[in-house]
Amino acid sequence: MNIRLMSTRQEKDAATLLRQKYFFDRIPIKDPYLWTFDHKDHLHFVLYEEKDIVGYAHVQLWPDHRAAVRIVVIEEKARGRGLGRCLMAFCEKMLKDQGVQLLQAESRSDSIAFYETLGFVEMPFNDPAGVPTDPRDIAVGKRLK
Repeated sequence: MNIRLMSTRQEKDAATLLRQKYFFDRIPIKDPYLWTFDHKDHLHFVLYEEKDIVGYAHVQLWPDHRAAVRIVVIEEKARGRGLGRCLMAFCEKMLKDQGVQLLQAESRSDSIAFYETLGFVEMPFNDPAGVPTDPRDIAVGKRLK
């Protein structure tokens, strides 16, 4: 297993597919946030298993030492082996090293158990852009120690 910040065209293409398949196809819309790949306040992580990209995380940096998990995805065939926990632990360490103190997320009800096992608790999301939380989502957060 290898996790790193996305940097190649191949990684960007794989991340685009994962985002669309596991997140935006459910809505269903075409991913409107691909512009974040080239924005300084958005970090994109890829998780490799051997040579295959099987996981992806998108984190947005916010003011006041905060960040928001926007998307976390593990390919279905790779689920159930702790890869999501490993990916999130890597993200948390990198964010903490950058001075982030609070990591927040909006979770669908079918994903809330994942966040809870990582130590997230319910708390207001408070998007600095003023975007309200989707009423179907549960706002959670975690202090990074």
